[in-house]
Amino acid sequence: MSTEFAAGKPSSEDELFLEVAVAAPVFDVCTYRSNRGGVAIPIGAQVVVPLRNRTVIGFVVGVSRKVDATLRPSIRDVIEIVGDSPAVDEPILELCRWASAYYLAPLGEVLSAALPSSERASASRRMRLTELGVRTTDSSVPSGLSALALDDGDRELLLRLKKAKTLSVTALVRKGAKQASRVDFLEQRGFIEVADDIRGAQRTRRVVDLSDASAVPTENTLPTLNRYQEEAYTALLAALDKGYATFVLQGITGSGKTEVYLRIIAEVRRRGRGALVLVPEIALTPQLAARFRARFGDDVAVLHSALPPGERATAWRRLRRGEVGIAVGARSGIFAPVRDLAVVVVDEEHDGSFKQEDGLRYNARDLAVMRASQSGAVAVLGSATPCLETYRNVQLGRFSRLLLPVRANPAAAERPLPPVEVIDLRRHPPGPDGLLSPPLALAVDQALASGEQVILFLNRRGFSTLMHCQACGHVVRCKECTVSLTLHRARGLLLCHYCGRSEPIRETCPECKSPSLRGLGSGTERVETLVSQRFPNARVARLDRDTADGAPGKLEGILAKMHGRQIDILIGTQMVTKGHDFVGVTLVGILQPDQGIHLPDFRAAERSFQVLEQVAGRAGRGQRPGRIVVQSYCPDHPAIDFMRRHDYEGFVKDELSRRESVHYPPFSRMVVVRLDGTDASAVREAATAAASYARAVADPCVTLLGPSEAPISRLRGRTRFQVWLSSTDRGRLLTVTRAVQRMPLSRGVRLDVDVDPQSVL
Repeated sequence: MSTEFAAGKPSSEDELFLEVAVAAPVFDVCTYRSNRGGVAIPIGAQVVVPLRNRTVIGFVVGVSRKVDATLRPSIRDVIEIVGDSPAVDEPILELCRWASAYYLAPLGEVLSAALPSSERASASRRMRLTELGVRTTDSSVPSGLSALALDDGDRELLLRLKKAKTLSVTALVRKGAKQASRVDFLEQRGFIEVADDIRGAQRTRRVVDLSDASAVPTENTLPTLNRYQEEAYTALLAALDKGYATFVLQGITGSGKTEVYLRIIAEVRRRGRGALVLVPEIALTPQLAARFRARFGDDVAVLHSALPPGERATAWRRLRRGEVGIAVGARSGIFAPVRDLAVVVVDEEHDGSFKQEDGLRYNARDLAVMRASQSGAVAVLGSATPCLETYRNVQLGRFSRLLLPVRANPAAAERPLPPVEVIDLRRHPPGPDGLLSPPLALAVDQALASGEQVILFLNRRGFSTLMHCQACGHVVRCKECTVSLTLHRARGLLLCHYCGRSEPIRETCPECKSPSLRGLGSGTERVETLVSQRFPNARVARLDRDTADGAPGKLEGILAKMHGRQIDILIGTQMVTKGHDFVGVTLVGILQPDQGIHLPDFRAAERSFQVLEQVAGRAGRGQRPGRIVVQSYCPDHPAIDFMRRHDYEGFVKDELSRRESVHYPPFSRMVVVRLDGTDASAVREAATAAASYARAVADPCVTLLGPSEAPISRLRGRTRFQVWLSSTDRGRLLTVTRAVQRMPLSRGVRLDVDVDPQSVL
């Protein structure tokens, strides 16, 4: 425990001392004197406190009336206690304590990350000026607003609110993006609050239901569970009465995992307890939320980062008040304040999107298991292709496995999974468009002639993957990152997919000035163009990050058209592989899986197998049988060979054998220490020092690799180095890592620790 030094107040029997985890890179808990005398302060409350020569936000994690007498003179006062209720409740505080220890992150920063931006206090703000429903009583804009550098439009909006008492957010947003941004700006800073159905202040939802949610189904209208679903539900039901347990619900694509989730959550809600459901992609949230709303009505709160801040804040507060009992969200939803939690579901648990890759580098899947354990709840990890770490936990008896080996749709239940045809591109090269091999082009023709739908999968977006000069060989690269710029022709840009930097499209080479720049490689945008030309009578659409991040409702519109059979060929990235139940799709074409298979990552084969099996599962889910065609230059690779047979067990056995032979996870634990900065030589020196620190305290059971440049050696203008540590002994591994964390750093060099890293890049 550390203290902040300054002249202290005289001791008093009524003094109260607060242990505060500050939202700063400080690992120790700091002690402050309460500014409310002996009045009780709730654990989890936010406070404004001095830290050295600045002011920061912190969280009360302990309260005491006694401290060491020698420390009293050095203890500083809390500047302000924000609100009269805790910002985080005890279950979330307990989860954050565990995450802090496991991921080697300061507790205050973990607690800050656990709150949505609307709930975080600001050290520069001292008062809340409005109440729920944007009501105010003052007749003039407070002088304190000048500190926030509001523009005239913000001030005008506040004055209108004070005059009108309440305004419709919907009406304001309709007036344009400027007004919408002002509403969000003022709401995030606490000057207004927006709530649904309060004096007409409503915010329109961005989620468009794909199913009819107008009526909650009754027991008589629920789909009938098949034998395997019934067995899984019965096992989960029995576990509810026994406390914590983790189950792996392993079901082939289309086996009805979601219906099992819905049934067990319905029982949980019947008992008056809460449920939390996590999905890996924001794109999946509207679909899953639609199914949950169709079943549970308004008892569902949706949480993900793409929601407007006000909408997310409203959902968060309704959960905290106990008005809603089910939370559905992406990764950050793991911190949702669900009351009396009884079940935690992680859908597509194998997906890498559950790993946070910056800031607090947590894995929401692992936190879900821990939160269930701490709450005495049941954790359900669902997937057709569970990750190897999860499979290993089943082998060791830590998790129980429930199998759904057949599809839930009665029309498809008796059929085997669709056959997979692997096209060797060395023998059947693509046609004139350089895209479709003759067998795949024929398969598309046949599907269209039969009135069936087609999915073409390519895990690269954009038009061309790089711009190359045919005269001098120059490749146009990002000036901030060591990667090539991707051509996005529809947007008229060359775009970096890592830092977001863009340039206008050019034809003249910046090196030799020759008008010879040409695009190389294919992305989904180019595939859409070529397929539209190859099949002119087909209705072609694209689903990738570019289309999903467009205007509100665009993603939902594409999905609705696909469900409504208004699209014949859907081209997409991983966004088409998960959670979609398109009953009209009979053909899935996988265009170029080789790049993913050959990434410099020990998880490359596992991830390739998972994504191939997931996208293959989109075919043949309805009345008609399906077919999968895979084009590859390496058709005998294990990921493709086992996928061709839909042999998950065979793939896992083969891959685990490879991992065990080289002591890779799940047979060891890994930590990567990443260093970056604008001065390349300083970063290199710091990385060398980090490796030296690690070697000084390491023993033979800790393996060290590096220092070395990261595969992407410069990102956002910062040079990047890595030091990798691995061991079968987690305790010793963390001891070495903590020693590296404490090393002094040159100014401008940043050190991050990633426990259980999911990316080598």
